Amino acid sequence: DQVLRITASNEEQIALLRALGEQADLQVDFWLDPTSPGHPADLRVPFPSLQAVKIFLETNSISYSIMIEDVQELVDEENRAMMKSRRIERSTRTFDFASYHTIDEV
Repeated sequence: DQVLRITASNEEQIALLRALGEQADLQVDFWLDPTSPGHPADLRVPFPSLQAVKIFLETNSISYSIMIEDVQELVDEENRAMMKSRRIERSTRTFDFASYHTIDEV
């Protein structure tokens, strides 16, 4: 999956983006909803829907950029970091309160 940062320039484009988000067959979801022109919206797009979504945006002159190239790669990287940190002996001084921990770790 990719995450696209989309910026609508008018209310019509906002409405088009909302309609895009409601198309169940594309399986997209907004991580940051389109609210008003000029404000970014972040849309997660599964790879099978990517071409259709990009064509839709370009056809409707809606600007976008790729914010996250491969979501799964980032998830895998985070999992590797979590597995590595699990191997380190814990104490209250070294416990990372900023990271997600399973109930077993807590």
